[in-house]
Amino acid sequence: MADASRLRVKIWQTATPGSTEFAVRSVASAFWELQQWRHRADYDLSASIDASNVDEVLNLASTAFDTWQSIRNEQLAHDYLFAILFQER
Repeated sequence: MADASRLRVKIWQTATPGSTEFAVRSVASAFWELQQWRHRADYDLSASIDASNVDEVLNLASTAFDTWQSIRNEQLAHDYLFAILFQER
C-alpha cells in the first residue's frame, strides 16, 4: 500500500493544485507519511515521539480524510484505491 501510494505521489508530482490528481497525490502522500510514522512508533524503540509530533500526525490524517471526502467519488480516487489494494507485490 505504501509503495502504491509513493508511486502515485511520483506520477502526479506536477499535478495542478485544485485538480483531482493533486488531491489524490495529497492523500497518497499522507498515507505514505503516516505509514512511516506508524513503523517508527511500532519498531523504533529508540525514537521518542513528543506532543508536537502527535499533533502533526493527527493534522495530517485529518486533512487526508477531509481531502478524501471531497474526491472519493472520482474515478481517479477509485483507481488509487484499486492500486493500493491490488498492486502486484
